[in-house]
Amino acid sequence: MSSDQIHQYGAGSIGKASHTGSGDIVAGGKTVGAATPATALDDLLAAVEGLRSHLDDTRRAELDAAAADLSPGATRAELEGPLTRIAGIAALVGAVGGPVVAAVQALLASLGA
Repeated sequence: MSSDQIHQYGAGSIGKASHTGSGDIVAGGKTVGAATPATALDDLLAAVEGLRSHLDDTRRAELDAAAADLSPGATRAELEGPLTRIAGIAALVGAVGGPVVAAVQALLASLGA
């Protein structure tokens, strides 16, 4: 028998959240960590800006050209080319490009299959 006392206050309160195993606790039908495509694109562009200082002029120009091809209303198919170029450039510079690669993956995930 449990002796827990749970008091709930405010909208969205779920009471006691118990978790065993791995992964995130998800309550109320919300997806934890999922970004909208617009937010994911903003995050990617911020990560790209941070990567620019680590690139030579040629790679920086390639990165800028690929980033210019990203548009908020584009479909996944339209974005795959520029995103592939951006992720490739980021991967070439090693660990410093990791946030860009992660942001590309997050944007693709937000667009669905």
